[in-house]
Amino acid sequence: MKRFLSLLALCLAVIIVIVLNKQTQAQRAPLVLAFYYNWFDENTWTPAKVPDMPATRYVSRDPAAIARQIDQARNAGIDAFVVSWWGAGNPTEDNFKLMLAQANSANFRAAIDFELTSPFYGSKADVIKSLRNLLATHAQHPAYLRSEGKPVIFFWREQKYSVDEWRDIRNQVDPNRSSLWIAEGVKEQLPYLSVFDGFHLYSIAWSGNVAAELQKWPPRIQTYGANKIWVATTMPGNDDTRTKRPDSYVRDRRNGEFYRETWRAAFSTYPDWIIITSWNEWVEGTMIEPSVTYGNLYLDITRSFASQFKAGLPEPTAVPTATPKPTTAATPTPTVSPTVTPTRFKVATGSRATISDTVRVRASSSTSSEILGYLSEGTVVTLLTQSANGVWFQIPYPTGDLRGWVHSDYIDLNTVPILNVTPSPMPTATITPTPTETPLVDTPTPTDTPTPIEIFKPTVTPTSTPTSGFTLPSLKSILPFLP
Repeated sequence: MKRFLSLLALCLAVIIVIVLNKQTQAQRAPLVLAFYYNWFDENTWTPAKVPDMPATRYVSRDPAAIARQIDQARNAGIDAFVVSWWGAGNPTEDNFKLMLAQANSANFRAAIDFELTSPFYGSKADVIKSLRNLLATHAQHPAYLRSEGKPVIFFWREQKYSVDEWRDIRNQVDPNRSSLWIAEGVKEQLPYLSVFDGFHLYSIAWSGNVAAELQKWPPRIQTYGANKIWVATTMPGNDDTRTKRPDSYVRDRRNGEFYRETWRAAFSTYPDWIIITSWNEWVEGTMIEPSVTYGNLYLDITRSFASQFKAGLPEPTAVPTATPKPTTAATPTPTVSPTVTPTRFKVATGSRATISDTVRVRASSSTSSEILGYLSEGTVVTLLTQSANGVWFQIPYPTGDLRGWVHSDYIDLNTVPILNVTPSPMPTATITPTPTETPLVDTPTPTDTPTPIEIFKPTVTPTSTPTSGFTLPSLKSILPFLP
């Protein structure tokens, strides 16, 4: 009963936030945006660097290529590109100017994704100077994206500075709050909303349940003000394994079905805007731009969902409340229903099971423990140890002599031999507590080691949103203009 009431309260809270968000949303145009990258050249298009090839290969400095991309995006229902920008004095600046010129003639818009990891920002003073330059030049261009009359700026890796430092930066750069600043990141970065105007997640492909993950965010964001902007993320998949980063992974596109799932998940949060990761992040395999493998599939999917979003999402269905029935004078003796308790079971020693979806491998049996890496759908693992509550399993990871933990929600247990399936009796004071871990097998054989996607040891623990970002050495291999 307590669990039911807790779930009911959570559902009601989400409904309230959604209704409030829809009231605010009515004051804003529902925008569909897409992250865009403008640093590709003749050396980009090799199988060693990208998982697929564009239908028409191009270089980012070509105005004709930019015009073609704008036309494709506009016809798919995308309102603006959010363009990665590293400040003045490098090709991202020159190519953004080309973008604005082409967008202006096509009734399209472009905004800047202000990347704090830019090698051209050596200090806080550099950031202030660059933001002032942006607001004085690009933001005044007729093709620059505006909402409510204000230019929009997205930010990447704003955690480089503290909230107080950002407050100082904004007071110097935009004291009248005449622009809209959209932050990015994980739950720990929500306090930045005391300075920023909105929030988004760059990546959502890592999540095993995209809808459940995205639905957490509107209530969190609303605690910082009803007018804060929620930008929900959609993605076609992910394959950044060619970057050789330790946190790289693959999220299977499933021929467009994963992309559709993320759109439906985004709709369920009633966002102000939707942003697609990405139009053309080819190196990380998140692109929806026409490709050799998929043709125009992702533009067609985008067009369908974008039109639904702009037409207006249906009102959320309220959670019905239970109406108590009046009792008569002769109240019958109630039948006591058995208490529902989690079913405890043990799997057979050395059981092998299949991962049912992309799952995080943890250092211990807790969602707050360190993320060691990911396993992809279809990976076969050996179950070594089961937590006392039956919801976590220890597996060999990443090698036979090391260990990791995965949640049972992401394991297909239908083919696993079960030793006992009867519910455990309710504990009493005389029952000896069960051990925290229940060993099932001592030592796995070498063949029991799953093939991990990669080991991931994040810099921020816990991490709820593994997100994109090149390291400087890997960027230098494809961007010759870097210092």
